[in-house]
Amino acid sequence: MPVLAPYASAMGATPFLLGLVIGFYSLFNIFGNFAGGILIDKKGWQPPLFVGLTGAALSLLLYALAGNAYHLVIVRAGHGFMGGLLVPAALASLTAGTKVNSYYNRRMALFGAIIGLAAVTGPLFAGITAGRMGFQAVYYMLALFMAFALLFALLLLKKQELQVTSAVSPPVSMKWIMTRPGLQGAFIFALGTMGSTGTLASFLPERAALLGLDHARTGILFATFAVTAIIIQLLWPALIKPRLKKDFSGCATGLALLGTSLILAAISPSAAWLYAAMVIYGTGFGFSFQGMLGMVMAYSNPAWRGRAIGIFFAAYSLGVAIMPPLSGLIWQYIPIIFPFYTSAAVALLSLITGKYACSNQPFSNQLNRV
Repeated sequence: MPVLAPYASAMGATPFLLGLVIGFYSLFNIFGNFAGGILIDKKGWQPPLFVGLTGAALSLLLYALAGNAYHLVIVRAGHGFMGGLLVPAALASLTAGTKVNSYYNRRMALFGAIIGLAAVTGPLFAGITAGRMGFQAVYYMLALFMAFALLFALLLLKKQELQVTSAVSPPVSMKWIMTRPGLQGAFIFALGTMGSTGTLASFLPERAALLGLDHARTGILFATFAVTAIIIQLLWPALIKPRLKKDFSGCATGLALLGTSLILAAISPSAAWLYAAMVIYGTGFGFSFQGMLGMVMAYSNPAWRGRAIGIFFAAYSLGVAIMPPLSGLIWQYIPIIFPFYTSAAVALLSLITGKYACSNQPFSNQLNRV
């Protein structure tokens, strides 16, 4: 992402085309999430995983081969769709055939921590490589890494038979899954969490610049948030979850921390306060992300869990796609409302509505199982 905007601009992208290049990934990622969830339930997690890895590798190669900004728009859409297939399948592979226990929780913690690690190392790698070798070198190397990941996955599963979902699945629809109260709460929490995170990623550089921070120190701010989130998620299964007892409590605590940290970031009088806000944000994100994953697993049936995971990540992507432009638009017309205030309000609103959705369950004691 740090090199995509300048790469597109170097190809002559207008502001409108640049917006399409950035936004098409999230839009088509949503479609990929839905398709991936359906495929997981029908064919097992391996086919969408391998199709997603292959498609992502080819997409990264096509970034380097693109001749103009219009090509980037098309490649970005394809990359988003393939990523939408890949991520739900990756999560399904970690939870397939595993009972909810400490090992299961460690797998989900590792999944979240790896995402956080990629968020730290990816921009750093891309920025250094682009500066020394050019934009195209970044995508050639990323395509190579993705090809190695595909080869590694194939070697790991070479001796395993293709696992097709064997559970007897009732004829449930996407709409039915989306209206399950516990899952509905997780989906609402995902919208709030990722809407806030997308806004933070979009406008933190602007806020840092107002406090006189250069690009390097802004990068450290992002790293502070990401490293904190990694630590929280690694501590989640052994230390944090046993004390919270319910995944819902993790979501509620996390969203409250997200809202608090965004307000603190908006009013911070100095860089030190902004760093403190990023520590709080990383803590809140770690709580919320692991809580949401736990709720999706607890409230879904293995026979249709793939679709539940797909809808979860679709809500995840939708939050990123909607909130940054919405909060930016409000700021444009009402300058006193910095985007962090809007995203903080949305985080707290999602906490309230998600809690309401969870409380309206047909089984009064089900929430206690989460």
